[in-house]
Amino acid sequence: MITADLAALDQVLADFEARPSQAQMAAAVAQAIATQTDLLVEAGTGTGKTLAYLLPILASGKRALIATATRHLQTQILQNDIPVALAATGVTREVAVLKGRSNYLCKLRLQHRLEQSRYSLPMALIAAEAVARHSQVGDRSELVGIAEDDPLWPEITSTADNCQGQECPHQETCFVLQARRRAMAADLIVVNHHLLFADYAVRERWEQGGILPEVGVVVIDEAHGLAETASAFFGTSLSERRVGNLLVDLRLALPNVPDALLREPLLALLNQAEPAALRLFAVLRTQPHGQTVRGRVQEALAGPAIELAARLEELAQLMQEPLLATDPLWHKFDESLFAMQQDIERALFPPRADDGMVRWIEQRRNDALVIARPVDVAPILQRTLLAEPVVRIFTSATLAVAGDFRHAREKLGLAADVATLTLPSPFDFARQALLYVPDAMPDPFAPDRDAQVSRTILDLAMAAGGGTMALFSSRRALNDAQARLLPELAPYGMELLAQGEAPREVLLERFVQAQPAVLLATMGFWQGVDLPAETLRVVVVDKIPFPPPDDPLLVARSEQLRAQGRDPFDDLSIPLAATALRQGFGRLIRSQRHWGVVALLDPRLLKRRYGQALLDSLPPAKRTRKFADVRDFLAERLQQP
Repeated sequence: MITADLAALDQVLADFEARPSQAQMAAAVAQAIATQTDLLVEAGTGTGKTLAYLLPILASGKRALIATATRHLQTQILQNDIPVALAATGVTREVAVLKGRSNYLCKLRLQHRLEQSRYSLPMALIAAEAVARHSQVGDRSELVGIAEDDPLWPEITSTADNCQGQECPHQETCFVLQARRRAMAADLIVVNHHLLFADYAVRERWEQGGILPEVGVVVIDEAHGLAETASAFFGTSLSERRVGNLLVDLRLALPNVPDALLREPLLALLNQAEPAALRLFAVLRTQPHGQTVRGRVQEALAGPAIELAARLEELAQLMQEPLLATDPLWHKFDESLFAMQQDIERALFPPRADDGMVRWIEQRRNDALVIARPVDVAPILQRTLLAEPVVRIFTSATLAVAGDFRHAREKLGLAADVATLTLPSPFDFARQALLYVPDAMPDPFAPDRDAQVSRTILDLAMAAGGGTMALFSSRRALNDAQARLLPELAPYGMELLAQGEAPREVLLERFVQAQPAVLLATMGFWQGVDLPAETLRVVVVDKIPFPPPDDPLLVARSEQLRAQGRDPFDDLSIPLAATALRQGFGRLIRSQRHWGVVALLDPRLLKRRYGQALLDSLPPAKRTRKFADVRDFLAERLQQP
């Protein structure tokens, strides 16, 4: 059956390339489904892994959930791979995609925002109203030209705190609820990792509170990033913005309380809660970014946190008054106040010193937070995802390190004897790619490094005639390169695009359409980018993507490894860097027709003991240290018809 379905791809895809590794993976997935066993697959770039798991799932007739890393990959699977798989198998299945609520327009909040701006409507708000009026799905990706960090988004999308759910006047046409209904009725549901664990996080607190249906097969695509997503969702945070927004919403709702005998105590408590919140976050803002919350820091935050929690509890008690308890809006406020109290407790008052969590402070542009994350998510995965009576397929192009799955198994909580499969990429990297590691680059923290990085990107982009994507390990480095490159590229008619200027999908489309162009991006573009062969010719990585050494989670996990007698750099930092480098390399060669240069601008690859190991973890492309070789490689291929 699977062999016939794979053969049918030749009739469905005009440019189909038969790949033995794809057939091998499909057979292994079919075997796992038949025997009800889990499977861990590293499928090298070009394997065609999405179709390799879709075909046996469809052939099995089982209901399946596919969880991938990003919204972009969700769209790619839904629009490209699933239609092909359905055509090849000849079966009919109901298919749905489901994203987190922040990806859908909220009609109620949009209505409120329009009422606030009735005499002067920004163009973005006019566009949002048009999408809400005419769209069937209300996906924010339908609003083009609005930057990802535009402050309009939180005003016209909902959160768990402000969504009125079944009590909303727009409940029947709510985009979020409609998407959930479609998912509950579908045979094949595509979600992202965030939503998968949001579902488990809800179930942890409320067994009947899940939003995803029961299935027979769960595919974790891009599984190398699953553990970090799990850590985020099984942690918690206490946010200045979130507390402030809740208190503002309560104050705005006060005039609508018909009973003055209730309004007065509500107002009095709000007048106490707001300064209590200000005192807590004033103390929080005196602490440096990344400061762990323990000892004296925890003691300094405890007093104002206890005071704020007490005021929130008193507000919640007032919500039990019959007049408020029966009102949908105030019932939602009651739920939000309860959740906020839980966040304060979990973020600042651990039940015991060794609860397995690490807590730290983050100072963001418009927010200050206490964040708590589990150091080891394996036990959490074992009681959630791994406890489900389903077949689990974990797959990625970057799961093993030097052929060893130990790092992935340990992070994911999988048994040592779980079935594994390694499939090399079918591409001819020696012919299609050139790996450039210049030997004259300054060290990462040298004073002249930023200028040299920008100069190298410029030289590469000019030699390639555009088609260049530069991946940076920090936003600061990206901003510096953008400022330097803009005046350099403009005289040549070469467009410079930078992450954050528009939604990711829009930015990638502009990159395709605006050639010659250069795209600057950070970690969000290190995976899931699949550009046409004629568009991308150079991928630049500014430096080895080691995790920040002062990252509180990394520090805590390093301490854990040391306690086990292991080396954190070798057993944690190197595997993480190797995975990220391979992901970056994987942006370039996507098919037999792709070719180009990967430039790694970090001299440590040539000087340090670990450099060779990192280079050896990459695909077997030809290597050079000379720009002349790069120029010749590009010139030769650009001249070919």
